[in-house]
Amino acid sequence: MSQHQKVIIITRDSSDLLQLLKDWNGLVEVIAPEDVPETDLNEYDAIAILGGTSNLPLMFKAKERMKVEEQIAKGKRVFAEFVGSIGHVYAAQPETTRFWRLVYCSEDTPIEGLETGMLIDDQCGTRIKPHDIACSHGKPILQFTKIHAHDRIELADDFCDNISDRALWFDTPSNLLISSFRLSNFIKARYAPKARISSVVQFILNWLFDTQQPLDNIAFSYETGVVDSLKSADGQIAASAELAMGWLNNGGVLSEEGKTGILEGYSTDIDADGKQRMNVIRRADCIGEAALPFYLYYRLDGDERDLQVAGNLLDYLYDNYICMDGSHLHGMMRWTDEAWGVCYQDDVARAVIPQLLINLYTESKDKLEKTFDALRFLVETTGSDGTRLFRTDNINLTSEASVKELQEKPGNLPSAHYNAFYYAALCLAYKLGGEESFIEAARKGMDAILAVYPDTTREQSETQEYCRLILPLSWIYEATGDAKYKDWLYRVTKELQAFKHESGSYIEWDSGYKASMRNEVGEGESSLLASNGDPIVDLLYSNNWLPLSFIQAYFVTGDEYFLGLWRENALFMANAQLHSADTTIHGAWARAFDVDKNEVYGSPADFGWGPWAIESGWTVAEIASGLLMGIMRDELKGYHNTK
Repeated sequence: MSQHQKVIIITRDSSDLLQLLKDWNGLVEVIAPEDVPETDLNEYDAIAILGGTSNLPLMFKAKERMKVEEQIAKGKRVFAEFVGSIGHVYAAQPETTRFWRLVYCSEDTPIEGLETGMLIDDQCGTRIKPHDIACSHGKPILQFTKIHAHDRIELADDFCDNISDRALWFDTPSNLLISSFRLSNFIKARYAPKARISSVVQFILNWLFDTQQPLDNIAFSYETGVVDSLKSADGQIAASAELAMGWLNNGGVLSEEGKTGILEGYSTDIDADGKQRMNVIRRADCIGEAALPFYLYYRLDGDERDLQVAGNLLDYLYDNYICMDGSHLHGMMRWTDEAWGVCYQDDVARAVIPQLLINLYTESKDKLEKTFDALRFLVETTGSDGTRLFRTDNINLTSEASVKELQEKPGNLPSAHYNAFYYAALCLAYKLGGEESFIEAARKGMDAILAVYPDTTREQSETQEYCRLILPLSWIYEATGDAKYKDWLYRVTKELQAFKHESGSYIEWDSGYKASMRNEVGEGESSLLASNGDPIVDLLYSNNWLPLSFIQAYFVTGDEYFLGLWRENALFMANAQLHSADTTIHGAWARAFDVDKNEVYGSPADFGWGPWAIESGWTVAEIASGLLMGIMRDELKGYHNTK
C-alpha cells in the first residue's frame, strides 16, 4: 500500500477519530452500515469500522457483514472499534470502564512513546468483553486492569491470561485489528495521558493507512499552562482568579444567582461521548465557601452583582441549613439536602468561615449570632480530649443526655482532616466575639493534634494533614499571641517543603502509608497516592487549601516567607487551571494533577471523587479566594493582628 491508499469508514455518526481519519489524507469515504451492501468495497485498500459513536456496539446485518468479511478474507486491513461481532469474535453486553484502566502490554507490537506497563485512562467509558472461546489468545496490545497505581505497573507473566479483558489486539486473521472499547471520541472523553493515547491512535492510523506519519497537534478538550508570561506574577494570578470566577458564574453550578445555593460540582465520570455528570446535591460547605470569592471579587471590581450573589448564597445557607428550634440540636448545621441529619465539623467550619471573614473585613455583625450558635453546637458535641468524632448523626442525638455523653468521652480523633478547620473557625469567631469557650476548645483540640504530630490520624495523606494545619495554626497564634503556635506554624510549613515540587505545588506523600482512605478500587473513598514519589498533586484534599492558608499566615506573621510561598503556589494554580471551549470546565481545577505531565491524570480508585471531580466549594472557591486575598493583600492585611 502507498501513502495515497483509499480507506472507507463505516460509522453512524461523526467523532474525533473520524475527523482524524479524514485529515490523515484525502482519500477516504464515509458510509453508514446500511450502505455497505450497495458499496463496492473492492475499490478501497482498508476499512475502518467505528461503532463507538453509539452506546450500543455496531452490529452488522447479514448482508452487511458478509461483504466486510469478504474483504477480511482477502487480507485487507480492517480496524473494528466497538463492533459486537466480527470475524470469529463476538462479545458480551456493554459495561462501564469506570474503575478499569488500559495497560500497554505487547512488546511484539511496538508503539512509539509507550513502554510495557504504562497506564492509560478512558475515564468512564464503555467496553464489550470478547468471549474468550471466540478470539485470539495472542498477547494483546492493550489490556484492561483494575488497579490502584499512578503511572505504570509491572506486568506478571500471567497478566494477559484473562482473555476477555483484552482491549486492543490483532485477531485471526492478523489483518483484523479490534478495539473492544469506545475509542471514537477519545478527545471529548478526555483520555489520559494525552501523549499516550495520541501514540495509540497514531499507531492505528499508520497501520490502517500503511504509513509512518506523526500525529501532530491534536486539539484536545483542554489545555493547561495557558498564562501570559509578559504579565507580572500578580497579573497572572489575577487573571487566574478572574477565570475561576467565570467558572463559578458560567460552569452550570450557580443556582438562581445563589438564591437557591450552588451545586456541588462535577463528578469524575466522563462517559465515552464526553459528557461529565453533575453532582446536583447542595452542600452547606460548598454554598458557604462559594460566597467568599464573590465577596472578594466585589471588593476588587466593585460590581454590585458579585456582592448580591455572595449575600444570596449566605442567606440561603443561614436560612435553611442551621437548626434553630431551641432544642438540644440548636445550632446544628446540616451537611447536605440528602444527609439532612448529619453534621461534619470541618464542613461546618468551611461553611461559616466566609461569613466570619466578611464580618471581619466589613466590621459588621451580620449573621454573627447564628454563626456562634453553629460553633456552640460543635463545642457542645466535642469530646473530653478536645477532638470531635468525625461526625454526628441526629438519629443518635435523641436528648440532652446523648449530647452530654459526647462531651464526657474522648473523641479520639487527632486529625487535621476532620478538626483543623473547626479549630480555625473557633479562633476567628473568638477574635470577633471574645467568647472564651471558643478559644478554650480551639487550644485544647489543637494541642491534642500537635501532641501526636506528625502521626496524626490521616485520611488521604500526610501532605493533606500538613496543608490543613497551616490556617488554624495561623489563626490560633493571632488569637492567643502564644509563641508556641507560631513555632508550630513554621515547623509544619517547613516540613511541608519536603513534599514541594519545582512547580510550586506539593505532591502527595504518606510516610508509612498510614492514611485510612486506601480502600480497594471502587469500594470507597481513596487517596490519589499509590506510591510515595508519584508526581501527583491533590486539588481536592491538599493543595487547594494552600493559597488561602499561606496568605493568611503572611497576614498574621508579616513574614515575607509566607508571601513567597503563596506566590509560588498561586502561580502553580494559574498554570494548572483548565482552559477550554467547554464552559463546564473552563477556569476550573480538577482533583488530580500530574505535575510532570501537566495534565489531569491520576488513579480512579476513589468511588466518588476521582481525578476529574470538580468541586464548586472545596476546590474552585477555596483556590479563587486564596488567589484574590493575595492580590488584595495590601488592603486586607490591616484587618489582622500582625505579630
